[in-house]
Amino acid sequence: MKNSSLKQRVVWFINAETEKVLSNLRNGAVNRDHALGCLHTLYQAASTTRDADMMGNLCRLIHRIRETDQRLGVYHFAERKSEPI
Repeated sequence: MKNSSLKQRVVWFINAETEKVLSNLRNGAVNRDHALGCLHTLYQAASTTRDADMMGNLCRLIHRIRETDQRLGVYHFAERKSEPI
């Protein structure tokens, strides 16, 4: 991409949508397959900007989600927040 302003907006969008997808996955609003589809779409958007760091981060996220044990649910994928006992 030649227009750096457009590239910055695309990178911002990808970051915002990634956080939204992960938040929805943690909350159980979307299932694992839907989250993987969304992240694949974001990966395609990142590939148009030729941002290798962003593409690498999305690949690692996709890999981590694929590795989760489906029987345990997605809550175990997310970083657990410390809850008061």
